[in-house]
Amino acid sequence: MRLTLLFDGDDTLWANNHHFEVAIERFTALVVGGQWTEAAVRDELDRVEEAAFHQGGAGKDAFGRNMREAAAGIVAAGRLPAVLEAVDGIVRDMGTTEVALMAGVVSTLEELGGRHVLGIVTRGDPAEQWAKIDGSGISEQFTHIEVVRDKDEATYRRLVAGWRLDPATTWMIGNSPRSDILPARAAGMYAVFIPNAHTWELELTELPHDDGILHLTALTELTNHF
Repeated sequence: MRLTLLFDGDDTLWANNHHFEVAIERFTALVVGGQWTEAAVRDELDRVEEAAFHQGGAGKDAFGRNMREAAAGIVAAGRLPAVLEAVDGIVRDMGTTEVALMAGVVSTLEELGGRHVLGIVTRGDPAEQWAKIDGSGISEQFTHIEVVRDKDEATYRRLVAGWRLDPATTWMIGNSPRSDILPARAAGMYAVFIPNAHTWELELTELPHDDGILHLTALTELTNHF
């Protein structure tokens, strides 16, 4: 059966979140001190990011705004201007448009593309995401490509309608339970979960026992199932 296989971009097709982890380490070193332990700083940044998850978009600029807000609640007012300037420097240094494909991506897509329709559904800043898509060298493998502001059930239903897909023959493939797997299932699609050790903490949540979710350990295993 000819299927439609939709792929997440960040940390599924190419590495991404490690840029943010490096930035968090630098931010933590910048603001830590007194009652603000490393764990407390990370908790505060997570709190700010969770509050902005569906409002502030994604990408390094949104992340920079979140770091600035977290810093304002951590450091003394007199030190804040210098800290905010340093935060802006951390954001500028983030190489979020660099593309390092995950192992086996090219050969896997070439094989799957001979049997199925392929697409990309990736969340983030449009300029950053399109720079990665264009620089990946794999964009010609995909019939459907869209950068979305949010990955929720409504988004997936909109894409199904817009691309005239049959949810019963469509699979969403990604590393983020919260954005790739659960909302796609809610929209009637099937899903493939491929965990990544560098997945953003806020994207992690427990997955139900669901016959519609295939669990793999590597993207290259897709060719054994599709």
